[in-house]
Amino acid sequence: MTLVGQPPHSDALEAALEQFAHGDLDGAEATVRQAARQAKAEFGSGSPELARGYADMARFHFRAGQFERAAQEFQHAAKGPMPPDRPAREDRLAFLFGFGAALAADGQLADAETILRQCLAYARNLHGGQSAHAFVALVPLADVLLLQGKTADAARLANEAYDALWRLGDPMFTSAVGTRAEALKALGQTESPFPDLNDLPDEMVAAAVSTTLTRAGLGDPARVRAVFADLLRFVDGKYGHDHPLTRDAVAAVAHHEGAVAGDADDAVHRTAVRRAVWSYAVGRLPGGLIANLDVRVEGDGTIHLAPHLTRDASQDELDLVERTLTDAVDDLFARPAAPA
Repeated sequence: MTLVGQPPHSDALEAALEQFAHGDLDGAEATVRQAARQAKAEFGSGSPELARGYADMARFHFRAGQFERAAQEFQHAAKGPMPPDRPAREDRLAFLFGFGAALAADGQLADAETILRQCLAYARNLHGGQSAHAFVALVPLADVLLLQGKTADAARLANEAYDALWRLGDPMFTSAVGTRAEALKALGQTESPFPDLNDLPDEMVAAAVSTTLTRAGLGDPARVRAVFADLLRFVDGKYGHDHPLTRDAVAAVAHHEGAVAGDADDAVHRTAVRRAVWSYAVGRLPGGLIANLDVRVEGDGTIHLAPHLTRDASQDELDLVERTLTDAVDDLFARPAAPA
């Protein structure tokens, strides 16, 4: 699911996502919860500040894959009378987008479609029917239709959003890229859906790639696998194998295969893990020390690494190899730093 229309990260949410990327789920959760408590103490129940605090908790839980909690928190943030001022109304729309996306990610597709159609009407009323906000509202609705198997309708909405946002030159265009890519795969297209990204500035390419990578573990496993294969070829060709976006894409391939369990492609999973670990480690070890790396991934996601060295190594070198490979796996699981 594509989470559209969200405001920039607050300091608390940014800190929580950083903690989460380094494996500290409890600490990250405490960070956003404490910020919401502080907003309630300073501004009171029903305040816009508290609503934004609940939304930060929701965005964190969405990023953490806790979609039921995210839906409840987005719904709570969106409760109450319609606010009179425009900024608060824009926040309300963002919270409702989040509520619909979280419902869909949690499998409550009919309810999600209802909420997201309300968001579309709300965006058209607030911003105008031909506005970028109105067109980006089509994106999560297309996601839900894809999940429901309504492929033709989903592709129509995704293409409408993509074409309109491209024509408008709006940065929210990047939100439509991943949804359109999966819709085209659902229609049987084998060509890469990403050539237009070559014409964008690097910051928009990064946003489009990052948003697309949030599809890892979601949607149809085979379609997302095909989308990620095309995206990895694109970023690898444009930026090279050591670029952060390329490493993020490799990590997302591994995360996707690890998340879809019985639908995983074990060879794709193993290859992505090996590439991620090798790319990280080879430049951090003495030249010529490591010749090859065998990788085995168990069903529960446990990774086993067996490095092949070119020569007898000292104990210090062996310790360095072990530390570097451990750091490489940590780096793999910290990527991609996906938006929420």
